Amino acid sequence: MAAASPCHAAPARGMLPVIIFSSLPFAAAHSMRNMKKLAVPLALSLSLGACAWFQGNPDSGQPVIDSTTNRSVQDVVSCLTAEATRHGASFETTALPQGQMLDFGDSNVIKIRADNGTTTYRFYAGKRHAANLWIEGASKTCAP
Repeated sequence: MAAASPCHAAPARGMLPVIIFSSLPFAAAHSMRNMKKLAVPLALSLSLGACAWFQGNPDSGQPVIDSTTNRSVQDVVSCLTAEATRHGASFETTALPQGQMLDFGDSNVIKIRADNGTTTYRFYAGKRHAANLWIEGASKTCAP
């Protein structure tokens, strides 16, 4: 009779051999399959949660202030530049068709455009903190 290997128990008479270590690869593959089955619903729920979070945020994508004024685009931009200087705020200016966009950082953006003889002023609020709260009130001064 051959010597029993350390991985197999010696079979008793009339019984099948009990294999101790050979089932480990099956167990590992089985647990990987379970993890893959768990990963798909988890990723789906996280994606839906992120969509719901953005939908629940009223500032994502829609302007907080959407108004029109009789002032020209250049007058409004000059007024906003003066307000930003007064508050010590920096911003970047980008040209738009028929207007300009002012980016104050932290996703706080103002778009000023000339449309059909009037000027539209749109403020898209981003992250709000004490240093940039003046931006929201600037529409009353610069685009009445």
